[in-house]
Parts: sequence; C-alpha cells; structure tokens
Amino acid sequence: MVKNRMQIGDWGMRSVGTMFVVLLMWSGSLFSQEVKISARTDSLHYRIGDWVQLTVEAKLPATVETIAPVVKDSIGPFEILRVEAQEIGSAEDGHRRVWNFKLTTFDSGKAYIPPVDFAYRLKGDSTQRIARSNSLILDIGSVAVDAQGDIRDIKLPFDAPWRFEDYLPYLIALAALALAGLGYYYWRKKRKQRDDEFAVLKPQIPPHQQALYELRELEDKKLWQQGKVKEYYSEVTEIIRRFFEGRWRIIALELTSDEILQQMKAFADAQKVWREMQSFFTTADLVKFAKYHPTPEEHEKELRWAYEIVRAMEPRVQVTKEEIEYAG
Repeated sequence: MVKNRMQIGDWGMRSVGTMFVVLLMWSGSLFSQEVKISARTDSLHYRIGDWVQLTVEAKLPATVETIAPVVKDSIGPFEILRVEAQEIGSAEDGHRRVWNFKLTTFDSGKAYIPPVDFAYRLKGDSTQRIARSNSLILDIGSVAVDAQGDIRDIKLPFDAPWRFEDYLPYLIALAALALAGLGYYYWRKKRKQRDDEFAVLKPQIPPHQQALYELRELEDKKLWQQGKVKEYYSEVTEIIRRFFEGRWRIIALELTSDEILQQMKAFADAQKVWREMQSFFTTADLVKFAKYHPTPEEHEKELRWAYEIVRAMEPRVQVTKEEIEYAG
C-alpha cells in the first residue's frame, strides 16, 4: 500500500512538472509577441525654444503587420514640429522601427514627456492593440535677462491728421472691388444657366469607373515621389469619399473617418475589405493631422487599398434565368 502511494505521488509530481513546462512554453509564446517601445532624448537639459530630439524605438516581432504613433499636434507641453519614421532590420526574426520627433516648448521648469501611444495590428488579426513608450522628465531653462542693461520705454508713433486726399486711394480701390465682384456675380450666373442647358447632354459615368480613372490619374502624378505627401493622402481619401457618395448615397465628404466606417457597416460589400478600409483611413488621418511620415511601402499600400475598396464595391451585373437560357 505504501508502494502504491509512492507511485501515485510520483505520478502527481510528473503531472505537475508537465503542466509547468506547458505553462512556461505558453507564456514564452505570449512574450514573443510583445512590442517593446523605448523613448530617449539626446539631452536632459534644454532652453526655451530649443528643438528637442525625441527618439522612440520599437522592437517588433515578425508577427506585427502595421504600427503607427497615435499623436496629434503635441505630446504633453511639447509641440510636434516633425515626425520621421525609419525601419531597421529584417522581417525574419523581427525588426526595429525608429521614430524621430522634433519637439519644442516655451514653458520653463521641469517638463514631463508622457508615454507615447502606438497602435499596431498582428498579421491575420484585425484587432487594434496599443503599446506605450516610457515617460521622460526634462529641465527647460529660461533665457537669462541682464537686469543692469539699458531698458527704455517704447515711443508712440506721431499721429498725423487725415485729409480727403488720404482717403481717396482707398475709396477708388473699394469701388474697383465692388465692380469686380458685381461682374463676377453676373458671369457666374450666365455660366450656371449655360451649364444647366447642357447638363442633360452630359453622360453619367458610374461611380466605380470614375473612381478608378481618378486613382490612375493620381498614380501618374507621382505626388509622394515629389515630396507632396500630404497632398497625395488628401487626394486619395477624397476620391474614395466621392466614390462612397456616388455608390452608397452617403455624405462622406462631410463626415470624419470614424463616422464613415460606422455608416459603412450597413453594406455587405464593405465587409469584404473592412481591414483595408480601417488601415486606409487610419494611415491617411495620421499623415494629415499628426504629421506622420510613412515609408515608401506605406505610400504604395495606401493606393493599393484604394483600388481594392473600389473593386470590392463595384456593382455586379444581375443575369436573369431567361438570359442564361437564351445565351445557351
């Protein structure tokens, strides 16, 4: 009986050991997916108005598909002047990405740089996750003032009286502007009448064909290759917004990106490219409102997402049973 108890005890110890190994392997797989982000500055002491170089480095596992900072125009008391992104390493065993933030502040004393949030997604997973950097405390010194210097009052300018000759040029300019505005009004009125007369003859182009044509024109412009990154993202998002208005009759040009995505949930065709739409609008908003500088690969991916969105929502031609029998 004692022997049986010892055997049972040995079996229990082996089971506990096996469970410990499995738990250790599972926790290791979780930590392998972790995104590690660290922030640093080139100094801890600055003067008011100096540029603060904030470098944020992210160590990314190979499973991370996209990552971008979630910032607007400032980080704490610091105004963002510029953001530059740089990718280092290969995708085989993970890679690193570095963001260089140019900051400035006009408040003296101890300045706190809060953690910077980064939104990222894993491959094959549409869930948006958040990783944060560490915080920093900097010492911002004020500009020294020489109290023994020569300080003088500002003299007010001499106020001379106005005469009619002084008003005459302004009166002539005002009359010219009034005549120009009146002429422009009548010209617009005549042009509108002419456009209304020929509006019936204008062919109606399907929204998806118009969008594809405009995307090809945008691709030929090569805006981001010329450094016009913000214009490039503004045009590509406006093309997609106009396509949504023509295809689904929603006022997409007057809605925010989140409001557009909320309305698009009602359409089955939108579910086919839901991840592409989220990434498309998120990247564009970061560029337009957060001064984010994407990589060339992200520029090309933004246009490819636009093509996929339009083609996925292209109306399908309905073929009737009689037409099939006739064609057969």
